[in-house]
Amino acid sequence: MFYIFILIGVMFFLLWTSQLLFVKLHLLWSNKLLSTSKEDIDCPVTIIHPVKDLDYEYEKNVESWINQEYSGDIQHIFSFQDGKDPAIKVIKKMIDKYPQKDVEIIVNPVMDGLNGKSSNMVNGIKKAKYEMLLFGDSDTRVKSDFVVKMIRPLKDRKVGVTTCGQINIGGSNFWTRFFTFVQNSETDFIWAFFTKLGLDLGMTGAAFGMRKQLIIEVGGLESYGNSLLEDLHLGNKLFKMGYKIVLGPFVECHVGKLKKEKSINYAKRIATGVKAHIAIELPAFVIMLFWYWGLFIWAMLAADERLIYLSFFYICLRVIYGLMQRVVTLNKIKPIDFTIPLIFDLFGTFFLVCAFKKQNVTWRGVRYELKKGGFIEGVDIAADIAEEE
Repeated sequence: MFYIFILIGVMFFLLWTSQLLFVKLHLLWSNKLLSTSKEDIDCPVTIIHPVKDLDYEYEKNVESWINQEYSGDIQHIFSFQDGKDPAIKVIKKMIDKYPQKDVEIIVNPVMDGLNGKSSNMVNGIKKAKYEMLLFGDSDTRVKSDFVVKMIRPLKDRKVGVTTCGQINIGGSNFWTRFFTFVQNSETDFIWAFFTKLGLDLGMTGAAFGMRKQLIIEVGGLESYGNSLLEDLHLGNKLFKMGYKIVLGPFVECHVGKLKKEKSINYAKRIATGVKAHIAIELPAFVIMLFWYWGLFIWAMLAADERLIYLSFFYICLRVIYGLMQRVVTLNKIKPIDFTIPLIFDLFGTFFLVCAFKKQNVTWRGVRYELKKGGFIEGVDIAADIAEEE
């Protein structure tokens, strides 16, 4: 049994090392600027920004999207649900600052049966001038060559979507640090890593690009907006249709101070998505998070001193890996980070196991009642629960 413990440890050590190396190299590529050229002139782009509420350092985020080095035309559509949204003032300021840019603000109520973000995107598509579409969350910040790296792969008709991982940076209190660790672990070290290997884990919605005609062919975004995991289901659909899912550059998400509810609700969202792939993904995710805890429990029950010491070594190794995740994702290490990796694995295992039950998830101030796959059964718009302090 001792040698089996060692073999398992070696396997996960190699996995962790591979994930760290992948994220580091992909981030280096993301930050290495690619120049636009004449080949981009004949490929105009519409960028649709679904927005609700004022995100941390939102003005910097918007400016990064507007100041793109791209030789083709770019249309920006900022799609809101409420004409009194505080973020509208920021966009109007950008319009005054960059009058030469093609920027439009639209406001529409949430469409029945859709989540708020999907509704914003669907309404944005109706106003799009161009065939090439990009979608970007309001909490994301991008490099000046982002459009170039996202649009060029879409010229290949075999490519269905370009999609991006999200590097979360900042925060000092426990729940903010925990949230950024959860998102970076799930999005960058798991989803992006396995997507690069060609596995079907859907796509992410932080930022993605598609051809308008292909969106129409798959039923429109409204066909997937009845779930809080519309990106997962759309990516699965494209994969099954034989399209390539191309991993674009990492985008950045800078955070201030978040409440614990946002971390918990994000974990619930992920758990309901994993449940949609219960045969393979659920057991695999549980093993990835709980393997060393399982070995520790086995060792304690067996009262085997060598196995107990080996299990403690793996626990320490997990903490070191977690700290390295912080460094690779451009975060400074804080004392609280020494505990977060272990808490995250226990926390994640708990919510994965509990994914068999319906979940009530609050996201962007709206409370949703979800079933398997994150599909919406009920909506309480009046909840209006703040996620930031």
